[in-house]
Amino acid sequence: MKEEFNFEDISPSLNTTHIKINLSFLEELLKDASKSALPHRDLNFSKKIGCTMNPSKKSAITIYGWMKGYRTIPLSKITKIVELSKFSWRDIEKNLLTIKSGIRKGEVSPKFPIKMDYKLGSIAGHILGDGSIDKRFHSLFYSNSNPELLKEFSFFMEAIFGIPPRIWVQDLPKYGETKWLKKAENLNELPKGHNVGLFYPKICSDILCILLGKFAEGKYKFITSQIKDANLDFKKGFVRAFFDDEGSVSSKSYTIRLHQDKKAILEDVITILRELGINSNDIRSYEKRGKLRYYFNITSFEEYSYFYNKIGCTSSNKQREFEILINKVKNSKYRRLKHSL
Repeated sequence: MKEEFNFEDISPSLNTTHIKINLSFLEELLKDASKSALPHRDLNFSKKIGCTMNPSKKSAITIYGWMKGYRTIPLSKITKIVELSKFSWRDIEKNLLTIKSGIRKGEVSPKFPIKMDYKLGSIAGHILGDGSIDKRFHSLFYSNSNPELLKEFSFFMEAIFGIPPRIWVQDLPKYGETKWLKKAENLNELPKGHNVGLFYPKICSDILCILLGKFAEGKYKFITSQIKDANLDFKKGFVRAFFDDEGSVSSKSYTIRLHQDKKAILEDVITILRELGINSNDIRSYEKRGKLRYYFNITSFEEYSYFYNKIGCTSSNKQREFEILINKVKNSKYRRLKHSL
């Protein structure tokens, strides 16, 4: 499994993508590829990259628009231009300003190389928890009522994709009904008790699915082979985020629990936990509203204390309950902590 991905690594899978690059570099690139001082007037160059000339203006309007910065460039055209030039994809990456999934809005500024690290693992864990990727439009969505988790997801997304989310606040919950109340400017001014949705453009989902496989599409969520083969740093971020969204801590029953509607996800989470040095109980089920729900517990002090110290959680409420649980039994005969990973 690759540890990091450059623009060149993912570009072949971004068929409809448009990009914007530094204009001074773009001019140099086009002049070198066309071997002309006026690339937009070079008929032979225009034909090679699949652009048409305007007979009356004796100019390729599309190429001229690229050079002036009011048109984004399809990735398919950049591929042809790079092949005709002395420049490399690494040069394109260095001068890349924005990328979007098509001609419409939704630009992001990804920070290459994108690493298979804790941040990316956290994003994946949150999406498999309380997030989703729209099946039809492929836009990315994360929803929660906990400002700490919303800020964590937003922070890691901006660190990788260079874009803040569109923030929408839901009305107070009513059974069977979801209604958006208003748009918010930032995550520091949210009404208490309301669920909040963070929305990101399609290009974010496109890139994530190239890196991690189709791990989330509508209601269908999976732990893909790419996630399973990721490094331990990625998996720590993944488990922590998933636990923050889908887990609970009970100091009364001396238990931490992870629950999910999809048994296969929990089976894979158990495998990842073992790789991190943590053992759990078996998966159990119960019926709620005519549907089977699944969960597993971690009840050994050795195991959940190790989870607390090496993975932890972002939710301060969970962390406080975790600390109560640890302190209740830390002086008992079961106090035997594992070695560090």
